[in-house]
Amino acid sequence: MVEFRTTMLACALALPLLALSGAPAGAAPAGATAPADASGVAADGNYWVWADTNRGGPACGWSGNDADWRTCGAGNDYDMNDRASSWWNNGYSGALGDVRVYADINYGGASTCAPNGSAGNIPWEWNDRISSHKWVTNCGF
Repeated sequence: MVEFRTTMLACALALPLLALSGAPAGAAPAGATAPADASGVAADGNYWVWADTNRGGPACGWSGNDADWRTCGAGNDYDMNDRASSWWNNGYSGALGDVRVYADINYGGASTCAPNGSAGNIPWEWNDRISSHKWVTNCGF
């Protein structure tokens, strides 16, 4: 029963992510550079998150999976665990182009998915709640 409720919660929380879109115009994170304006910018293969809404504040970008968001940035010295408020999936389209985010470290707890090419502010249900992520082939919505 708990697994069913967790799955239903994850599905319900995922729907707002699908409605979000927009061209990120944000800050450059320490150790990596997010495009200042995504209009016409080719995919860089990264999943980006920012600590503040509208792509503001400190940011991290990943080209691979990360089981623990407590370390990210240039020297793995920034803690993004339960801090992300906006996002951009600028990964490459095709296999492993979508990103599944998890409420807990080590890919645990509830999860939802960020389709390739989508961006926006994280819905209030997930704001400051994400702790890990994996690249997946299909969000499955």
